[in-house]
Amino acid sequence: MSITPQECETLLSRMEDADMARFLPLFGHELTVIARTAYEFQGPGVTDPRFLRDINEIQHRVFGQLMAIGRSNRSSYLPVDVLASWLLAENKAPRLKLEVTHAFVRAVQRFRAAA
Repeated sequence: MSITPQECETLLSRMEDADMARFLPLFGHELTVIARTAYEFQGPGVTDPRFLRDINEIQHRVFGQLMAIGRSNRSSYLPVDVLASWLLAENKAPRLKLEVTHAFVRAVQRFRAAA
């Protein structure tokens, strides 16, 4: 399964705050899984710092959105189109975009399975 930016926007725009508060941690967890691919195999180093940094920036947006939801601070919410663009790594390196899109799809599947 794949997802387009428009499909992502539609999915996110249909979520209530409670749904978003359940979905974003699932996606955040998936991001930690793919971030590990930037680590040196069984070593202390990082083999792809750019990839790891880009994942961290996406996680920053995920957690920022969760904090805004937790505070019920609508003025701090990212607009759905901006959030979708961050979550799918639009205009980023092809590998990052592919990995993040797959992570998003897995999070959607887990979210739907838990509903």
